[in-house]
Amino acid sequence: MNTVPQNRLEISAPPPIDGEECSHGRVFQWQRFRVDKRHLDLIGRKSLIYLLVAIGYYLATKVAFALCLPESKVSLVFPPYALLIAILLFVPWRQWPAYVIAAMCGHHLVAWQAHRPTLYTLHCELFDAVKCLLAAGGIRLLTRPPLKFATLREALAVVAMAAIVAPLITSFWGAAFTISNGFGTDYWIEWRNLLLSNAATAIALLPGFIIFAGNAEDWQKEIPWQRFLEAMVLSIGLVVTGILVFASQPAGAETSPGLIAAPLPFLIWAALRFGPGGTSLALMLGWVLAIWGVMHGRGPFVAHSPTQNSLSLQFFFLIISVPLTFLAVVIKEEENSRADARENEAQFRAMTNRAPVMIWKSDTEKRSVFFNQGWLDFTGRTLGQELGDGWAQSVHPEDYQRCSEVFVTAFDARQDFTMECRLRRKDGEYRWILASGVPRFDPHGTFQGYIGSCVDISDRKRTELEVQQHRNELAHLSRVTMMGELSGSMAHELNQPLTAILTNAQAALRYLAKESPDLEEVRGILRDIVDEDKRAGEVIRRLRLLFKKGEVQFQPLDLKEVVEDVLKLLHSDLVNHNVVVDGKLADGLPVVSGDRVQLQQVLINLIVNGCDAMAQTPMATRRLLVRTESANGDGVRVAVGDRGCGILPERLEAVFEPFVTTKDKGMGLGLAVCRTIITAHGGELWAENNADAGACFTFTLPAQKKGTA
Repeated sequence: MNTVPQNRLEISAPPPIDGEECSHGRVFQWQRFRVDKRHLDLIGRKSLIYLLVAIGYYLATKVAFALCLPESKVSLVFPPYALLIAILLFVPWRQWPAYVIAAMCGHHLVAWQAHRPTLYTLHCELFDAVKCLLAAGGIRLLTRPPLKFATLREALAVVAMAAIVAPLITSFWGAAFTISNGFGTDYWIEWRNLLLSNAATAIALLPGFIIFAGNAEDWQKEIPWQRFLEAMVLSIGLVVTGILVFASQPAGAETSPGLIAAPLPFLIWAALRFGPGGTSLALMLGWVLAIWGVMHGRGPFVAHSPTQNSLSLQFFFLIISVPLTFLAVVIKEEENSRADARENEAQFRAMTNRAPVMIWKSDTEKRSVFFNQGWLDFTGRTLGQELGDGWAQSVHPEDYQRCSEVFVTAFDARQDFTMECRLRRKDGEYRWILASGVPRFDPHGTFQGYIGSCVDISDRKRTELEVQQHRNELAHLSRVTMMGELSGSMAHELNQPLTAILTNAQAALRYLAKESPDLEEVRGILRDIVDEDKRAGEVIRRLRLLFKKGEVQFQPLDLKEVVEDVLKLLHSDLVNHNVVVDGKLADGLPVVSGDRVQLQQVLINLIVNGCDAMAQTPMATRRLLVRTESANGDGVRVAVGDRGCGILPERLEAVFEPFVTTKDKGMGLGLAVCRTIITAHGGELWAENNADAGACFTFTLPAQKKGTA
């Protein structure tokens, strides 16, 4: 037994009659149909909506027919035009045909009741449909949903399409079939009447319909009694002045120009205080009173023929409606912008006060205008104390001048900046912070000041110092180990000048032992002793620098001089290994910033490794290439290449890892330390095999920036 869900309606056909066949010879099978109740509900709701649209259009058309002048079938205003456009603006494109058909049904019923010719009625309905579709389609293309008639762009789109483009294009057609059906006597008068009627409708009525539909949720909000009372006073004033101007004076009475303008202050009041919606309602009320006066022969617009009276009335209301509407929209847009700005500012403050960093803002004059709660909690000061230049009181005196220069330079150039300085915490301790800032610009590109953040990096700085200390100790250990391996060569380097000193001293003694010593020869010997002593002293100085354990000291360096010092220091070791150095040291290289001892350590390590790599190479081909050159004009490149056996391709990167070595007695720290040193100097160190034989180790260092020491 089949079970039918509760929300579905099942309709079953009777079972087939035995032997009953269809026309193509097969037994006909009755099928079972299931209709979803939700679909029925949707169809019912849609049908109800279309019915309401038809009723609304019917009532609006009845009003329009009532507003037609006796000499014309064109009404002073045409409410159905505004109603259908407003409906189309808030329904999907694909449903437009259904809504247009529903509206035309309402129009057709009114025309049938008025005994209008069927052909003329159908022509009017087609004309109205095209006009509304053209206006609504143009507005939809020029605006973004949801349309609320709250921005100048939306107002311009509505006025341009609904009050100018659509009426201007379709009025030629409407006037033509109006005259051809015997309604009206002059084509251009009918064209003008259609154009002004639709334009007046679009200006006076359409904004109100759009605002009502686009802001439906706002109508459910409770209105403050002060606001309601103000609206009632405005409405009473507008009704009183409207009756006085448009409905109280009989035809032929002279109307003062000042009296005609009596409702204007109330209309301006509506524009200033109640936005486009209130302005539209006020204009509608004024229209109703003015039209009632014209229809009953009262007011300032009944002095001439009905056609001229309607023309004067339409021009009058168009002249005051357009500027008032745009005034209300501009004021509303400005209010929304200020409200959005206040909301954004509130959200910004709430977000920044919960942020785990210190946040600040400055204006275009370099004055601080905002600090978040994190900053205030850190410094223990109030916002009033920090605003302007008050924040500077918490900066360490030794850092203030440098920080101020960095900030002013970046500010004047509208560039991002980052700097480190010490800031006094509320407990009196100075903490290292990392401060950064970026320029702020509005949507039009106008500079608004800076916004930035500060992060406490004291713990990180302490960790960096510990890491740096460990790195220096490791580098010193590596140097000591390396110099131990070179002790024989170093002893030879010292032995040469010391032997020369001894020999010269003995020769001087022999000369002095003679009865008539040659003092000039003795002076020459003493000068040689002084030169050899200086030579020995230079060797000892270089050794002391390499053995020295201290902080890293960055200074401007000429890498050519550094390389030459290292080659002099390793001269004896190179001779002992029977290695010939092929030096290609370029002149005029950019100055780099670095620690001389650490860079000498890198070069010594690379040169010694190159000599070791050529231990099995025939002595005639043991050549070491040491080359310095400019690196793309913005740095220096140093290369040390040997003629050894090279490095396996898969181990070119692994040789820089700690404790990885190709030597029998190596520790595997030399190249790892070298890469650490070069990286700390802002450079790169890598290895590659030569095309013919051996390997080449290359490192680059950036040129020293101008203005830095």
